[in-house]
Amino acid sequence: MQIGFIFSLVFAIIIAVFALQNGEVVSVDFLFASVEVSQAIVIFVSAALGAFIVSIMGVVRQVKLKLKLKDQDKKIKEMSKTNEELETRILELNKELEVNKSIEEKMIKSGKEDIENRINGNKEKAKSESVE
Repeated sequence: MQIGFIFSLVFAIIIAVFALQNGEVVSVDFLFASVEVSQAIVIFVSAALGAFIVSIMGVVRQVKLKLKLKDQDKKIKEMSKTNEELETRILELNKELEVNKSIEEKMIKSGKEDIENRINGNKEKAKSESVE
């Protein structure tokens, strides 16, 4: 920021020296009017108008950047909220998965016990038939 100020000050000094060295009276025609003024005044007014236009363009640029920043902050908040919701859903799904694994393990264990009981029952039945 200070470099820009120093550059502007140096440029203003150069413009002032240039204007003072070119102080003759000139005829300026604008639209339907013709005016006799000092060339220095024409140079100063032109430089001031240029600086004013550049300042307005800078303000417009800053406003656009602030609006863009505001929009992106809004998007970040929305994405953060979505991210939190997704993380919550992932935790819920992991809990459901653990419950399902537990149920599956119980069913497998129960199935194995049932098969073992049937096998043992068949063996006992076979023994009792062979004894007879």
